[in-house]
Formats: sequence, C-alpha cells, structure tokens
Amino acid sequence: MPKIIFILLTLFLLSCDSEPDINDLKQWTYEIDSEYEPTIKPLNDTIKPIGLIKFIRTESIKDKQREEIYLEDWFPSIYFEIYDKTELEHCKKISKTIKIFSSCEKANVGGDLILVKNYVFVNRGYCLNCVQSEVETDYCRPILDLIFSELNLNGSRDLQEINEKIGMKINKASR
Repeated sequence: MPKIIFILLTLFLLSCDSEPDINDLKQWTYEIDSEYEPTIKPLNDTIKPIGLIKFIRTESIKDKQREEIYLEDWFPSIYFEIYDKTELEHCKKISKTIKIFSSCEKANVGGDLILVKNYVFVNRGYCLNCVQSEVETDYCRPILDLIFSELNLNGSRDLQEINEKIGMKINKASR
C-alpha cells in the first residue's frame, strides 16, 4: 500500500510542476484597435498602419525571475501593427530595423513580420514579452502559428474581417 501512495504522490507532484500547454488557444485573447496611432515615428510619414492587434495570454505563467524583479504574475503578450499588403516593402524595412537595433537576446527580438492575404502584421517591439526566463520557452509564436495558419481572409482590406476570422479561433478581450 505505501508503494502505491508514493507513486500517486509522485505523479501528483510532477503534474503540478509541469509546463503549461503553450498551444492552448483558450488561454489567449486578442484586441483590435482601429484608431491606433503609432508612438514610434514612422520611417515614412505617409504610410500608416490601419490598426493594431494585441494578443495576450489570460492565464499567468510561473516565472520566478519576473516574480522576484517585478513582484507580479507574468502574462505573455505580443502586439502587431496591421498594414495593407501594398505596404509590404515598408514593413520589411521596419522589421529589419528592429532586428538590427534590438539589444535583446535572439528569442526575445521583435520585428516579426507575418503576411496573410492582403494584410501585413508587423511587430515593432525591440524586446518581446513572450519568452519565459528560466527555460526560454516562447509562448507567443506557437500560438500565432495556430491563429494565422489557415486564417481564411478574403482580403477586403477591412479590420472587421480580421476581427471576425480571428474571433472564430480565440476570444476577444472584454473591455
């Protein structure tokens, strides 16, 4: 009998300390800002994003280093400016500039660029809030792959379409 209790206790402890499922869309939400104005001076004043989309994890992830330094729970997140596909070359320049001038370690460097139909999503963050400090697990990019893969946008150049299609995959943030 004590051997069974020991095995059950071991299994319980291992399950409590296991890494959260990074591919669970239920633990993420999004928000679209159609009135977004960039705080960073654009490379070209005539080219402006049509909006901003934020992806935020709703359940915190244990990160001892962040808890000790910031005294708060950690919620991975990533933001993207949304551009029309006709601005792809401009977006590539933004991405390249961010990657060149970021002082962060490789997995934390921003400047991600995602092309979906008639839209370009560009992350302007020099250092991302996606990678757990202890095990260096990226919690944002696998989720983005799930969200953007097979995202069937018709290309109407309308934020409403993005909102509806992404809303079919994850919950929209409540304000």
